[in-house]
Amino acid sequence: MKKETGMGIIAIILIILSIIALCFGAYYFVSNFMKKEKNVDIKANMLVIKGKAKVLEETSKVNNNEEGLKGKKLSEMQEDHIISEFLTKNIIDSTKLDKYYALRNEDLKEMELDIQNEKDSYYIVNYETEEVYITKGYVNEENSSTIYKLE
Repeated sequence: MKKETGMGIIAIILIILSIIALCFGAYYFVSNFMKKEKNVDIKANMLVIKGKAKVLEETSKVNNNEEGLKGKKLSEMQEDHIISEFLTKNIIDSTKLDKYYALRNEDLKEMELDIQNEKDSYYIVNYETEEVYITKGYVNEENSSTIYKLE
């Protein structure tokens, strides 16, 4: 009788477990990379908005009116669930809501920016101080805290 050689059931199980471990490891590293890239995109968008806000503010000063400022004042949007949820976090002084403008997608388009708001979120800008916020926030990689303002 000839002795058969081949993989035993234990060897097959070990190979399958190794493949599963590699897949989970790859998924973990890819998902972390994607999260970091999304944060970089949000920060870049906020920088672009800050630059455009500065231009619009200077143009507004030259023309001596606020008509060139894009967005809707936060004081007029307190009924919006995204804005009301953001305001409950007390990130912005509630007495100065008239200074802050929520930028909807159509406002970003009017500003000639190729940027879209994140899902269920708005970018918020103060033209005078050039502060830019995002209502959803993004994660700081250093300490895993949520940041709402461009830093």
